[in-house]
Amino acid sequence: MIKNLIINYNSIEKNDKLYFVILCFFPLSLILGNLLINIFIFFFTLSFIINFKKNIFFLNNKVIYLFVLFLFSLIINLFFSLNFENSFPRVIKVFSIILLTVETIRIFKRYDTDLLKDIFLIWSIIFMIVLFDCIFEVIFGYNTFGFFTTLPGRVASFFGEELIVGAFVYGFALFFIGYLINNDSNKFIVGFCIVSIIITSFLIGERSNFFKLFISIFIFSIIVFKISYLKKMLFFLITIVLMIGVLNLNKDYKHRYYGQIETIFKENGLTEYYKNSQYGAHYNAAIKIFNEYPLFGVGIKNFRFESGKEKYINDEFGKTNSRQATHPHQIHLEFLSETGIFGYFSFLLFILYSLVISFKNYLRYKNIFQLSSIIFILTSLLPLLPSGSFLSTFNSGIFWINYIIMIGMCKSLKFKL
Repeated sequence: MIKNLIINYNSIEKNDKLYFVILCFFPLSLILGNLLINIFIFFFTLSFIINFKKNIFFLNNKVIYLFVLFLFSLIINLFFSLNFENSFPRVIKVFSIILLTVETIRIFKRYDTDLLKDIFLIWSIIFMIVLFDCIFEVIFGYNTFGFFTTLPGRVASFFGEELIVGAFVYGFALFFIGYLINNDSNKFIVGFCIVSIIITSFLIGERSNFFKLFISIFIFSIIVFKISYLKKMLFFLITIVLMIGVLNLNKDYKHRYYGQIETIFKENGLTEYYKNSQYGAHYNAAIKIFNEYPLFGVGIKNFRFESGKEKYINDEFGKTNSRQATHPHQIHLEFLSETGIFGYFSFLLFILYSLVISFKNYLRYKNIFQLSSIIFILTSLLPLLPSGSFLSTFNSGIFWINYIIMIGMCKSLKFKL
C-alpha cells in the first residue's frame, strides 16, 4: 500500500504535489486545531497561486460565478456589520475557499480516478483511528491519549475539551463507507462497519450530528446497495433495536437521548420544548435579530454580541436569559440573523445550483465519493435540527472539504475562455 502511494505521488506534477499533500491530510488538521486548519487553507491558497495560469481557465463557469455572488453578498454585509473587524476574517476565508474550489476542479480533471482514490484511502485511515479512539473511550472512560470528559453520555476523543468528534465522524463517515464499496470489500465487512459507525456516533452523544449521520447513511444505503428494500429496512431496524438496548441499559444515555427531550413526545411537546430549551432561546433571539436587521443582518460572527442586548429578552421563553451564544445553533437562522435576506438567498442559490448539477453528474457517472459529499451537504442543511456555527473554522472546514469533492467530481462542468 505504502509503495503504491509513493509511486502515485511521484507521478504527480511538481506544482501539484503541495495540493495533494494538504488535501490528503486535511482531516488531520481538523483534529489538531484551528491554527492548523488555517495553515492548511493558506497552503491551498498558495497552491492556487503557484498554478495561477492553469487555474484561470477554470474560473469561468456558473458554479464559480454563483460562489463569487455569495462572496459579494458577504462583502456587502461588511459595510452593514456591527463589528467590521470581527466579520472581515471570515470573508477572507470564503475567498480562499473559492480559490480552493477552482484548484480542486482543475486537479480532479487533470488526474485519473485511481490516483484520486489515494486521497480517500488516507482519509479512511484517519477516520478509522478516530473511530477506534471513540470506542476506546466509551469502554475505558478516557481516550488513547488520556483525554476524557466529565459530562455523562459524551465522548471527547482527540478533541479534548471541544466536544466535536461527532461532527468529525459525521463529516467523513460516507467517504469511508464509499471507499470500502469502491474497493469491492466484502458486504458483511461493509455492513459491520456501517453498524459500528452508527452505534459509535450514537455513543458519542452529539444528538444532532448523530441524527444527521443516521439519515445520511440511510439515504446512502437506499441509493447504493442493490438489495431488497425489505432487507435494508430490517438492517436499520436491528440497528435501532441495538440503540434502544443501550438506552435501557445505560442511564446516562437514556437521560441524554430521552430524558432531556422527552417533552417533545407529549401533546404540543415540540412547542413546549422550543419555549423551554436553550436552543429555543437562541432561535428566538436570532429571529428577533433578523426582524430588526432583515436585509443584511448584524454581520458575520456578531450574533454573539447582539443577542445579549436587553431588547431581545422574551419572557415567553424559559431560557431567555441564556439566549446569548457564539451562534444561534441553527444554520439557517445563523445566515438570516448575521447576513440577512441578501446573504441567505445568495448562499441558497449558490448551494442549490451546486447540488443540482452535482446530482445530475452523479446520475451519469455514478461516482460514489461525489454521492457521499452530496448527501452530507444536503443533511447538513436540514432545518430545525441544531447545528454548530457554519462559519466557524472547524465546522466550515468539514463543510467546504465535502463541497470541493462534490464539485471537483463534476465532469460535466462547462468552461469558457
